Amino acid sequence: MARDEERRLRFDALFRENITGVASYCGWRLRSSGDEQDAVAEVFMTAWRRLDDVPEGEAARPWIYATARRVMANQVRANARRARLHEKLSAVPVVESRGEPNNGDPAAELVYEVLHCLKPLDREVLLLAEWEGLSPVEIAVVMHCPAVTARGRLHRARRRFRSAYHESQAHTDAPGAGHELPDGTAHLIQSPRQIASQK
Repeated sequence: MARDEERRLRFDALFRENITGVASYCGWRLRSSGDEQDAVAEVFMTAWRRLDDVPEGEAARPWIYATARRVMANQVRANARRARLHEKLSAVPVVESRGEPNNGDPAAELVYEVLHCLKPLDREVLLLAEWEGLSPVEIAVVMHCPAVTARGRLHRARRRFRSAYHESQAHTDAPGAGHELPDGTAHLIQSPRQIASQK
């Protein structure tokens, strides 16, 4: 406990002594206030994580500034990579979107309506599996959980979707519900419909 208190007090002193200067240094090097704030936060997060590496006394100040310089360089490179990626993606034509049905098909609309009624976690794990084609092990990586947890979530999400789908289907008089999907729609909702038809 004494060691933790000692670390906290040392970090607090480093922060008080350097925050104004580091903020100013990052401010005139970076383009936006958002980038500046992110850089300053990263500098002091690094200082906290590596507190044992921070030199004692007056040598701490140049260490902090050297850290700020590296943080900003990394940030500039990351921004440049994002800009290049955005430029590449902007040049790629979007063939289709799976966001919403746009052809007025009642069966498709029913599936999307049921998906929107699910809890966000159920909807996310279901779409990762059925539309993105991820395995439970891969879903576990995406969602930062054990594979057995991902499998359980997927099983429950499928069960809840199936139950909600059949309940909605029973209460709708929309033509086409429960029948074959028309061309151009099946590729959007084939997997959820397959889930709905599972016994």
